[in-house]
Amino acid sequence: MTGTRRAHSHGPLVAPAAPLPAWATPLGCLLIVLALMLPRALFAARFGLIGDEAYYAIWSFHPSFGYYDHSPFVAWMIWLGRAIFGESQFAVRSLFLVANLVVCAALYRMAELLFADRRIGAAAAIAYSVTVGVLITFSVATPDGPSTMFWVLTLWAVAEFAQSRNANWWLLAGAFAGFGLLSKYTVVFLGAGLLFYLLTSRERRGWLKLWQVWAGGALALLMFAPVVWINSQRDWNSFRFQLGRSNMSGEHALGLGEFTRFLVEESIQLLPPLFIFMVLGAVLFFARRARPLALPVLTAAPMAAYFLVDALFGRVNPNWTAPLFPQLALIGAWAAITLRPRNAWHWPLDVLYVLQVPLGLALMLFAYVAVDTRSIPFGPRVAALDFVYGWDDLEQKVSALARDNGASWIDTTDYSLNGWLGYYARIAGDPLPVFQTNQPFRYQYLPPMDPALRAAPHLLVGPSGSKGPAGATPLGKVTRDYAGEPLARYQVYLVK
Repeated sequence: MTGTRRAHSHGPLVAPAAPLPAWATPLGCLLIVLALMLPRALFAARFGLIGDEAYYAIWSFHPSFGYYDHSPFVAWMIWLGRAIFGESQFAVRSLFLVANLVVCAALYRMAELLFADRRIGAAAAIAYSVTVGVLITFSVATPDGPSTMFWVLTLWAVAEFAQSRNANWWLLAGAFAGFGLLSKYTVVFLGAGLLFYLLTSRERRGWLKLWQVWAGGALALLMFAPVVWINSQRDWNSFRFQLGRSNMSGEHALGLGEFTRFLVEESIQLLPPLFIFMVLGAVLFFARRARPLALPVLTAAPMAAYFLVDALFGRVNPNWTAPLFPQLALIGAWAAITLRPRNAWHWPLDVLYVLQVPLGLALMLFAYVAVDTRSIPFGPRVAALDFVYGWDDLEQKVSALARDNGASWIDTTDYSLNGWLGYYARIAGDPLPVFQTNQPFRYQYLPPMDPALRAAPHLLVGPSGSKGPAGATPLGKVTRDYAGEPLARYQVYLVK
Protein backbone atom coordinates (compact mmCIF):
# COMPACT_ATOMS: atom_id res chain seq x y z
CA MET A 1 0.00 0.00 0.00
CA THR A 2 1.97 2.90 -1.29
CA GLY A 3 1.09 6.27 -2.69
CA THR A 4 0.33 9.86 -1.82
CA ARG A 5 -2.30 10.63 0.82
CA ARG A 6 -3.91 13.95 1.57
CA ALA A 7 -4.01 15.25 5.13
CA HIS A 8 -7.25 16.20 6.82
CA SER A 9 -8.57 16.38 10.35
CA HIS A 10 -12.28 15.69 10.26
CA GLY A 11 -13.15 13.08 7.67
CA PRO A 12 -12.18 11.19 4.54
CA LEU A 13 -11.45 12.82 1.23
CA VAL A 14 -12.64 11.35 -2.03
CA ALA A 15 -11.98 12.00 -5.70
CA PRO A 16 -8.36 13.18 -5.30
CA ALA A 17 -7.44 16.00 -7.63
CA ALA A 18 -3.85 14.83 -8.06
CA PRO A 19 -3.03 12.57 -11.03
CA LEU A 20 -3.49 8.88 -10.32
CA PRO A 21 -0.13 7.30 -9.40
CA ALA A 22 1.08 4.54 -11.69
CA TRP A 23 0.60 1.80 -9.07
CA ALA A 24 -3.09 2.74 -8.74
CA THR A 25 -3.95 2.63 -12.44
CA PRO A 26 -5.77 -0.49 -13.62
CA LEU A 27 -2.72 -1.73 -15.52
CA GLY A 28 -0.29 -0.85 -12.76
CA CYS A 29 -2.38 -2.56 -10.10
CA LEU A 30 -2.84 -5.64 -12.30
CA LEU A 31 0.90 -5.99 -12.89
CA ILE A 32 1.65 -5.66 -9.18
CA VAL A 33 -1.01 -8.23 -8.23
CA LEU A 34 0.29 -10.64 -10.87
CA ALA A 35 3.83 -10.25 -9.57
CA LEU A 36 2.65 -10.90 -6.02
CA MET A 37 0.82 -14.03 -7.21
CA LEU A 38 3.97 -15.55 -8.70
CA PRO A 39 5.14 -17.39 -5.54
CA ARG A 40 1.68 -18.93 -5.16
CA ALA A 41 1.61 -19.97 -8.82
CA LEU A 42 4.98 -21.67 -8.31
CA PHE A 43 3.60 -23.39 -5.21
CA ALA A 44 0.58 -24.59 -7.20
CA ALA A 45 2.83 -26.15 -9.84
CA ARG A 46 5.65 -27.54 -7.69
CA PHE A 47 4.21 -28.98 -4.51
CA GLY A 48 1.92 -31.92 -3.93
CA LEU A 49 -1.73 -31.72 -2.99
CA ILE A 50 -2.75 -31.51 0.64
CA GLY A 51 -5.22 -34.13 1.86
CA ASP A 52 -8.38 -32.05 1.46
CA GLU A 53 -7.36 -30.95 -2.06
CA ALA A 54 -6.87 -34.54 -3.16
CA TYR A 55 -10.23 -35.45 -1.59
CA TYR A 56 -11.98 -32.66 -3.53
CA ALA A 57 -10.09 -33.67 -6.68
CA ILE A 58 -11.67 -37.12 -6.63
CA TRP A 59 -15.05 -35.45 -6.10
CA SER A 60 -14.47 -33.84 -9.47
CA PHE A 61 -14.41 -37.26 -11.16
CA HIS A 62 -18.18 -37.29 -10.58
CA PRO A 63 -19.60 -33.72 -10.65
CA SER A 64 -22.72 -33.60 -8.51
CA PHE A 65 -24.87 -31.31 -6.38
CA GLY A 66 -24.44 -33.47 -3.30
CA TYR A 67 -21.28 -34.12 -1.30
CA TYR A 68 -21.02 -34.88 2.39
CA ASP A 69 -18.57 -32.23 3.55
CA HIS A 70 -19.43 -29.09 1.57
CA SER A 71 -21.39 -27.54 -1.25
CA PRO A 72 -20.27 -28.73 -4.69
CA PHE A 73 -18.63 -25.77 -6.42
CA VAL A 74 -15.10 -26.70 -5.35
CA ALA A 75 -15.47 -29.96 -7.28
CA TRP A 76 -16.88 -28.18 -10.33
CA MET A 77 -14.01 -25.70 -10.28
CA ILE A 78 -11.42 -28.48 -10.08
CA TRP A 79 -13.22 -30.37 -12.86
CA LEU A 80 -12.98 -27.34 -15.13
CA GLY A 81 -9.31 -26.80 -14.30
CA ARG A 82 -8.59 -30.44 -15.14
CA ALA A 83 -10.58 -30.14 -18.36
CA ILE A 84 -8.47 -27.15 -19.42
CA PHE A 85 -5.01 -28.17 -18.21
CA GLY A 86 -5.14 -31.97 -17.98
CA GLU A 87 -4.27 -34.06 -14.95
CA SER A 88 -1.75 -32.35 -12.66
CA GLN A 89 -1.40 -30.65 -9.32
CA PHE A 90 -1.43 -27.28 -11.09
CA ALA A 91 -4.65 -28.15 -12.92
CA VAL A 92 -6.40 -28.82 -9.60
CA ARG A 93 -5.37 -25.39 -8.29
CA SER A 94 -5.37 -23.39 -11.53
CA LEU A 95 -8.79 -21.74 -11.39
CA PHE A 96 -8.30 -20.76 -7.76
CA LEU A 97 -5.50 -18.47 -8.93
CA VAL A 98 -7.91 -17.01 -11.48
CA ALA A 99 -10.48 -16.53 -8.71
CA ASN A 100 -7.88 -14.50 -6.79
CA LEU A 101 -7.59 -12.13 -9.77
CA VAL A 102 -11.37 -11.81 -9.96
CA VAL A 103 -11.53 -10.83 -6.28
CA CYS A 104 -8.82 -8.19 -6.73
CA ALA A 105 -10.59 -6.76 -9.78
CA ALA A 106 -13.87 -6.59 -7.84
CA LEU A 107 -12.18 -4.79 -4.94
CA TYR A 108 -10.68 -2.25 -7.35
CA ARG A 109 -14.04 -1.54 -8.95
CA MET A 110 -15.91 -1.41 -5.62
CA ALA A 111 -13.55 1.26 -4.31
CA GLU A 112 -14.21 3.36 -7.40
CA LEU A 113 -17.96 2.97 -6.92
CA LEU A 114 -18.10 3.51 -3.15
CA PHE A 115 -15.31 6.02 -2.61
CA ALA A 116 -14.61 7.54 -6.04
CA ASP A 117 -10.94 6.79 -5.44
CA ARG A 118 -9.07 4.17 -7.40
CA ARG A 119 -6.13 4.43 -5.03
CA ILE A 120 -8.24 2.74 -2.36
CA GLY A 121 -9.13 -0.11 -4.72
CA ALA A 122 -5.53 -0.60 -5.77
CA ALA A 123 -4.35 -0.47 -2.15
CA ALA A 124 -6.98 -3.03 -1.15
CA ALA A 125 -6.10 -5.41 -4.00
CA ILE A 126 -2.35 -5.12 -3.40
CA ALA A 127 -2.59 -5.34 0.38
CA TYR A 128 -4.90 -8.36 0.19
CA SER A 129 -2.55 -10.10 -2.26
CA VAL A 130 0.20 -10.40 0.38
CA THR A 131 -1.95 -11.46 3.34
CA VAL A 132 -1.79 -14.83 5.01
CA GLY A 133 -5.53 -14.99 4.32
CA VAL A 134 -4.98 -15.04 0.57
CA LEU A 135 -2.47 -17.88 0.99
CA ILE A 136 -5.00 -20.13 2.69
CA THR A 137 -7.84 -19.09 0.36
CA PHE A 138 -6.33 -19.18 -3.12
CA SER A 139 -3.06 -21.13 -2.92
CA VAL A 140 -4.83 -24.44 -2.47
CA ALA A 141 -8.06 -25.88 -3.86
CA THR A 142 -10.65 -25.65 -1.09
CA PRO A 143 -14.24 -24.34 -0.87
CA ASP A 144 -12.90 -21.08 0.59
CA GLY A 145 -11.74 -19.96 -2.88
CA PRO A 146 -15.07 -19.95 -4.73
CA SER A 147 -17.04 -18.90 -1.64
CA THR A 148 -14.81 -15.85 -1.23
CA MET A 149 -14.96 -14.99 -4.92
CA PHE A 150 -18.75 -15.13 -5.14
CA TRP A 151 -19.16 -13.30 -1.82
CA VAL A 152 -17.09 -10.38 -3.15
CA LEU A 153 -18.81 -10.46 -6.55
CA THR A 154 -22.16 -10.20 -4.80
CA LEU A 155 -21.01 -7.08 -2.98
CA TRP A 156 -19.64 -5.66 -6.23
CA ALA A 157 -23.06 -6.08 -7.91
CA VAL A 158 -24.75 -4.31 -4.98
CA ALA A 159 -22.18 -1.49 -5.20
CA GLU A 160 -22.97 -1.14 -8.91
CA PHE A 161 -26.64 -0.74 -8.01
CA ALA A 162 -25.87 1.79 -5.29
CA GLN A 163 -24.02 3.90 -7.85
CA SER A 164 -26.27 3.50 -10.90
CA ARG A 165 -29.66 2.72 -9.26
CA ASN A 166 -30.22 0.13 -11.99
CA ALA A 167 -32.23 -2.42 -10.01
CA ASN A 168 -31.29 -5.27 -12.34
CA TRP A 169 -27.92 -5.45 -10.58
CA TRP A 170 -29.81 -7.18 -7.75
CA LEU A 171 -30.54 -10.08 -10.08
CA LEU A 172 -26.83 -10.51 -10.73
CA ALA A 173 -26.16 -10.17 -7.01
CA GLY A 174 -28.67 -12.97 -6.40
CA ALA A 175 -26.96 -15.20 -8.97
CA PHE A 176 -23.56 -14.61 -7.38
CA ALA A 177 -25.00 -15.29 -3.92
CA GLY A 178 -26.50 -18.52 -5.26
CA PHE A 179 -23.11 -19.61 -6.56
CA GLY A 180 -21.71 -18.65 -3.16
CA LEU A 181 -24.16 -20.97 -1.43
CA LEU A 182 -23.13 -23.66 -3.91
CA SER A 183 -19.57 -23.07 -2.72
CA LYS A 184 -19.88 -23.17 1.06
CA TYR A 185 -22.75 -23.17 3.54
CA THR A 186 -21.31 -20.25 5.53
CA VAL A 187 -22.31 -17.93 2.66
CA VAL A 188 -25.71 -17.90 4.37
CA PHE A 189 -24.14 -15.16 6.50
CA LEU A 190 -23.91 -13.03 3.37
CA GLY A 191 -27.68 -13.10 3.06
CA ALA A 192 -27.96 -11.98 6.68
CA GLY A 193 -25.40 -9.27 6.01
CA LEU A 194 -27.26 -7.93 2.98
CA LEU A 195 -30.50 -7.84 4.96
CA PHE A 196 -28.73 -6.00 7.77
CA TYR A 197 -27.33 -3.54 5.23
CA LEU A 198 -30.76 -2.92 3.72
CA LEU A 199 -32.54 -2.41 7.03
CA THR A 200 -30.08 0.00 8.65
CA SER A 201 -30.95 3.20 6.77
CA ARG A 202 -34.15 4.82 5.57
CA GLU A 203 -32.87 5.12 2.02
CA ARG A 204 -31.85 1.46 1.82
CA ARG A 205 -35.12 0.29 3.34
CA GLY A 206 -36.75 1.95 0.37
CA TRP A 207 -34.85 -0.41 -1.92
CA LEU A 208 -36.93 -3.26 -0.50
CA LYS A 209 -39.78 -2.01 -2.68
CA LEU A 210 -37.85 -3.12 -5.77
CA TRP A 211 -39.00 -6.49 -7.08
CA GLN A 212 -35.45 -7.22 -8.26
CA VAL A 213 -34.21 -7.30 -4.66
CA TRP A 214 -36.66 -10.08 -3.80
CA ALA A 215 -36.17 -11.84 -7.12
CA GLY A 216 -32.42 -11.87 -6.53
CA GLY A 217 -32.89 -13.50 -3.15
CA ALA A 218 -35.31 -16.03 -4.62
CA LEU A 219 -32.82 -16.80 -7.40
CA ALA A 220 -30.08 -17.51 -4.86
CA LEU A 221 -32.32 -19.91 -2.95
CA LEU A 222 -33.51 -21.57 -6.15
CA MET A 223 -29.92 -22.21 -7.22
CA PHE A 224 -29.19 -23.76 -3.83
CA ALA A 225 -32.36 -25.88 -3.83
CA PRO A 226 -30.76 -29.01 -5.42
CA VAL A 227 -28.27 -29.19 -2.55
CA VAL A 228 -31.11 -28.93 -0.03
CA TRP A 229 -33.11 -31.62 -1.82
CA ILE A 230 -30.18 -34.05 -1.95
CA ASN A 231 -29.50 -33.45 1.75
CA SER A 232 -33.13 -34.19 2.53
CA GLN A 233 -32.73 -37.55 0.79
CA ARG A 234 -29.66 -38.36 2.88
CA ASP A 235 -31.05 -37.64 6.33
CA TRP A 236 -29.62 -34.10 6.21
CA ASN A 237 -26.20 -35.61 6.91
CA SER A 238 -24.16 -32.79 5.34
CA PHE A 239 -26.06 -30.02 7.11
CA ARG A 240 -25.93 -31.88 10.42
CA PHE A 241 -22.18 -32.43 10.00
CA GLN A 242 -21.47 -28.73 9.44
CA LEU A 243 -23.85 -27.48 12.13
CA GLY A 244 -22.27 -29.92 14.54
CA ARG A 245 -18.93 -28.15 14.14
CA SER A 246 -20.24 -25.05 15.89
CA ASN A 247 -18.88 -24.62 19.39
CA MET A 248 -22.31 -23.42 20.46
CA SER A 249 -24.01 -26.67 19.43
CA GLY A 250 -22.65 -28.71 22.33
CA GLU A 251 -21.58 -28.33 25.93
CA HIS A 252 -18.61 -25.98 25.87
CA ALA A 253 -17.33 -23.80 28.68
CA LEU A 254 -17.20 -20.07 28.18
CA GLY A 255 -13.60 -18.82 28.07
CA LEU A 256 -11.40 -16.03 26.78
CA GLY A 257 -8.45 -18.17 25.69
CA GLU A 258 -9.82 -19.24 22.32
CA PHE A 259 -11.44 -15.82 21.84
CA THR A 260 -8.06 -14.13 22.21
CA ARG A 261 -6.50 -16.70 19.95
CA PHE A 262 -9.16 -16.03 17.31
CA LEU A 263 -8.47 -12.28 17.36
CA VAL A 264 -4.73 -12.86 17.11
CA GLU A 265 -5.16 -15.30 14.23
CA GLU A 266 -7.47 -12.91 12.40
CA SER A 267 -4.89 -10.15 12.73
CA ILE A 268 -2.29 -12.52 11.33
CA GLN A 269 -4.57 -13.41 8.42
CA LEU A 270 -4.70 -9.76 7.34
CA LEU A 271 -1.22 -8.96 8.72
CA PRO A 272 -1.05 -6.49 11.62
CA PRO A 273 -0.67 -3.27 9.56
CA LEU A 274 -3.81 -3.91 7.51
CA PHE A 275 -5.67 -5.25 10.56
CA ILE A 276 -5.00 -2.04 12.50
CA PHE A 277 -6.20 0.10 9.59
CA MET A 278 -9.28 -2.11 9.29
CA VAL A 279 -10.11 -1.57 12.96
CA LEU A 280 -9.65 2.18 12.53
CA GLY A 281 -11.99 2.19 9.54
CA ALA A 282 -14.64 0.18 11.38
CA VAL A 283 -14.43 2.43 14.46
CA LEU A 284 -14.81 5.54 12.31
CA PHE A 285 -17.80 4.00 10.55
CA PHE A 286 -19.62 3.32 13.80
CA ALA A 287 -18.63 6.82 14.94
CA ARG A 288 -20.53 8.06 11.85
CA ARG A 289 -17.43 9.45 10.18
CA ALA A 290 -17.13 6.97 7.33
CA ARG A 291 -20.55 6.51 5.73
CA PRO A 292 -19.16 5.09 2.44
CA LEU A 293 -18.00 2.02 4.39
CA ALA A 294 -21.58 0.90 5.03
CA LEU A 295 -21.59 -1.88 2.44
CA PRO A 296 -18.37 -3.67 3.47
CA VAL A 297 -18.84 -3.11 7.22
CA LEU A 298 -22.51 -4.02 7.59
CA THR A 299 -22.44 -7.07 5.29
CA ALA A 300 -19.46 -8.42 7.25
CA ALA A 301 -21.16 -7.89 10.61
CA PRO A 302 -23.28 -11.09 10.92
CA MET A 303 -20.46 -13.51 10.10
CA ALA A 304 -17.98 -11.58 12.22
CA ALA A 305 -20.40 -11.43 15.16
CA TYR A 306 -21.23 -15.14 14.93
CA PHE A 307 -17.62 -16.30 14.94
CA LEU A 308 -16.64 -13.85 17.66
CA VAL A 309 -19.32 -15.41 19.87
CA ASP A 310 -18.43 -18.93 18.71
CA ALA A 311 -14.79 -18.28 19.67
CA LEU A 312 -15.93 -17.69 23.26
CA PHE A 313 -16.85 -21.38 23.45
CA GLY A 314 -14.04 -23.08 21.52
CA ARG A 315 -11.71 -23.22 18.56
CA VAL A 316 -12.59 -21.29 15.38
CA ASN A 317 -10.45 -22.13 12.39
CA PRO A 318 -8.99 -19.06 10.62
CA ASN A 319 -10.24 -20.11 7.18
CA TRP A 320 -13.88 -20.07 8.32
CA THR A 321 -13.90 -16.28 7.99
CA ALA A 322 -12.00 -16.25 4.66
CA PRO A 323 -14.83 -14.53 2.68
CA LEU A 324 -14.50 -11.51 4.96
CA PHE A 325 -10.82 -10.89 4.30
CA PRO A 326 -11.22 -9.01 0.97
CA GLN A 327 -13.82 -6.59 2.31
CA LEU A 328 -11.84 -6.12 5.51
CA ALA A 329 -8.89 -5.28 3.26
CA LEU A 330 -11.12 -2.73 1.52
CA ILE A 331 -12.03 -1.15 4.87
CA GLY A 332 -8.36 -1.07 5.87
CA ALA A 333 -7.32 0.39 2.51
CA TRP A 334 -9.89 3.17 2.91
CA ALA A 335 -8.38 4.08 6.28
CA ALA A 336 -4.82 3.81 5.01
CA ILE A 337 -5.46 6.12 2.07
CA THR A 338 -7.79 8.69 3.60
CA LEU A 339 -6.68 9.04 7.23
CA ARG A 340 -3.72 11.12 8.28
CA PRO A 341 -3.98 13.10 11.50
CA ARG A 342 -2.19 16.43 11.68
CA ASN A 343 -0.87 15.72 15.16
CA ALA A 344 2.07 13.53 16.13
CA TRP A 345 0.08 10.34 15.54
CA HIS A 346 0.57 10.52 11.78
CA TRP A 347 4.00 8.89 11.83
CA PRO A 348 2.89 5.52 13.31
CA LEU A 349 0.22 5.33 10.61
CA ASP A 350 2.83 6.16 8.00
CA VAL A 351 5.01 3.30 9.26
CA LEU A 352 2.10 0.86 9.19
CA TYR A 353 1.20 2.09 5.73
CA VAL A 354 4.54 1.10 4.22
CA LEU A 355 4.96 -2.16 6.19
CA GLN A 356 2.13 -4.25 4.72
CA VAL A 357 3.67 -5.31 1.42
CA PRO A 358 7.26 -5.88 2.65
CA LEU A 359 5.97 -7.86 5.63
CA GLY A 360 3.66 -9.92 3.44
CA LEU A 361 6.38 -10.65 0.90
CA ALA A 362 8.79 -11.66 3.65
CA LEU A 363 6.27 -14.08 5.14
CA MET A 364 5.42 -15.45 1.71
CA LEU A 365 9.09 -16.08 0.96
CA PHE A 366 9.58 -17.61 4.40
CA ALA A 367 6.65 -20.00 3.84
CA TYR A 368 7.84 -20.96 0.35
CA VAL A 369 11.38 -21.71 1.51
CA ALA A 370 10.03 -23.67 4.48
CA VAL A 371 7.90 -25.90 2.25
CA ASP A 372 10.66 -26.24 -0.33
CA THR A 373 13.28 -27.29 2.22
CA ARG A 374 10.87 -28.97 4.66
CA SER A 375 12.45 -26.96 7.44
CA ILE A 376 12.18 -23.57 9.08
CA PRO A 377 14.76 -21.26 7.46
CA PHE A 378 17.82 -21.22 9.71
CA GLY A 379 15.97 -23.67 11.94
CA PRO A 380 15.20 -27.38 12.38
CA ARG A 381 13.57 -29.85 10.05
CA VAL A 382 9.73 -29.80 10.23
CA ALA A 383 8.24 -33.24 9.60
CA ALA A 384 4.77 -31.75 9.14
CA LEU A 385 5.92 -30.19 5.87
CA ASP A 386 6.53 -33.65 4.36
CA PHE A 387 2.83 -33.95 3.48
CA VAL A 388 3.25 -32.25 0.08
CA TYR A 389 5.86 -34.75 -1.13
CA GLY A 390 6.03 -38.32 -2.32
CA TRP A 391 2.41 -39.17 -3.15
CA ASP A 392 3.25 -40.19 -6.71
CA ASP A 393 5.91 -42.53 -5.28
CA LEU A 394 3.45 -44.13 -2.86
CA GLU A 395 0.83 -44.60 -5.59
CA GLN A 396 3.35 -46.35 -7.83
CA LYS A 397 4.44 -48.70 -5.07
CA VAL A 398 0.89 -49.58 -4.03
CA SER A 399 -0.11 -50.13 -7.65
CA ALA A 400 2.86 -52.45 -8.18
CA LEU A 401 1.90 -54.46 -5.08
CA ALA A 402 -1.64 -54.79 -6.42
CA ARG A 403 -0.41 -56.14 -9.75
CA ASP A 404 2.02 -58.56 -8.11
CA ASN A 405 -0.68 -59.96 -5.80
CA GLY A 406 -3.62 -60.09 -8.20
CA ALA A 407 -5.57 -57.30 -6.45
CA SER A 408 -8.33 -55.68 -8.51
CA TRP A 409 -8.76 -52.50 -6.47
CA ILE A 410 -7.45 -50.50 -3.50
CA ASP A 411 -9.26 -49.85 -0.23
CA THR A 412 -8.06 -47.08 2.11
CA THR A 413 -8.66 -46.23 5.73
CA ASP A 414 -9.23 -42.44 5.55
CA TYR A 415 -10.47 -39.86 3.08
CA SER A 416 -7.15 -38.04 2.62
CA LEU A 417 -5.26 -41.22 1.74
CA ASN A 418 -8.12 -42.19 -0.54
CA GLY A 419 -7.82 -38.82 -2.29
CA TRP A 420 -4.06 -38.99 -2.65
CA LEU A 421 -4.00 -42.53 -4.07
CA GLY A 422 -7.07 -41.87 -6.21
CA TYR A 423 -5.92 -38.63 -7.80
CA TYR A 424 -2.25 -39.51 -8.21
CA ALA A 425 -3.39 -42.70 -9.93
CA ARG A 426 -5.35 -40.48 -12.31
CA ILE A 427 -2.25 -38.33 -12.97
CA ALA A 428 -0.24 -41.50 -13.68
CA GLY A 429 -2.94 -42.90 -15.97
CA ASP A 430 -3.32 -45.90 -13.65
CA PRO A 431 -6.81 -47.46 -14.06
CA LEU A 432 -6.68 -49.32 -10.72
CA PRO A 433 -9.84 -48.26 -8.78
CA VAL A 434 -9.42 -46.69 -5.33
CA PHE A 435 -12.20 -46.62 -2.72
CA GLN A 436 -12.69 -45.99 0.98
CA THR A 437 -15.27 -48.46 2.23
CA ASN A 438 -15.23 -47.73 5.97
CA GLN A 439 -17.00 -44.33 5.57
CA PRO A 440 -19.59 -44.87 2.83
CA PHE A 441 -21.47 -41.70 3.78
CA ARG A 442 -18.65 -39.65 2.24
CA TYR A 443 -19.15 -41.22 -1.18
CA GLN A 444 -22.89 -41.26 -1.75
CA TYR A 445 -22.34 -39.23 -4.92
CA LEU A 446 -20.64 -42.26 -6.52
CA PRO A 447 -22.50 -44.86 -8.55
CA PRO A 448 -22.90 -48.16 -6.67
CA MET A 449 -19.76 -50.27 -6.60
CA ASP A 450 -19.89 -53.34 -8.81
CA PRO A 451 -20.57 -56.30 -6.43
CA ALA A 452 -18.19 -58.50 -8.42
CA LEU A 453 -15.41 -55.93 -8.05
CA ARG A 454 -16.11 -55.51 -4.35
CA ALA A 455 -15.84 -59.28 -3.85
CA ALA A 456 -12.58 -59.49 -5.81
CA PRO A 457 -9.18 -59.58 -4.07
CA HIS A 458 -7.99 -56.11 -3.13
CA LEU A 459 -5.40 -54.27 -1.09
CA LEU A 460 -6.15 -52.40 2.12
CA VAL A 461 -3.76 -49.49 2.73
CA GLY A 462 -3.54 -47.62 6.01
CA PRO A 463 -1.05 -45.83 8.26
CA SER A 464 1.80 -47.83 9.75
CA GLY A 465 0.47 -49.96 12.58
CA SER A 466 -3.10 -50.18 11.29
CA LYS A 467 -4.77 -53.58 11.49
CA GLY A 468 -6.44 -55.42 8.66
CA PRO A 469 -9.67 -57.44 8.74
CA ALA A 470 -9.76 -61.05 9.86
CA GLY A 471 -8.20 -63.35 7.29
CA ALA A 472 -6.26 -60.60 5.51
CA THR A 473 -2.69 -61.33 4.50
CA PRO A 474 -0.13 -58.74 5.66
CA LEU A 475 2.11 -57.67 2.78
CA GLY A 476 4.34 -55.55 5.00
CA LYS A 477 4.98 -51.86 4.85
CA VAL A 478 5.64 -49.50 1.97
CA THR A 479 7.32 -46.15 2.33
CA ARG A 480 6.43 -42.82 0.77
CA ASP A 481 9.76 -41.50 -0.47
CA TYR A 482 10.97 -38.20 -1.81
CA ALA A 483 14.46 -37.72 -3.29
CA GLY A 484 15.41 -41.13 -1.93
CA GLU A 485 14.36 -40.28 1.63
CA PRO A 486 11.52 -42.19 3.35
CA LEU A 487 8.90 -39.79 4.68
CA ALA A 488 6.21 -42.12 6.05
CA ARG A 489 5.29 -45.80 6.22
CA TYR A 490 2.00 -47.48 5.35
CA GLN A 491 0.71 -50.93 6.19
CA VAL A 492 -0.67 -52.99 3.29
CA TYR A 493 -2.90 -56.08 3.47
CA LEU A 494 -4.21 -58.39 0.78
CA VAL A 495 -7.90 -59.06 1.34
CA LYS A 496 -9.52 -62.01 -0.43
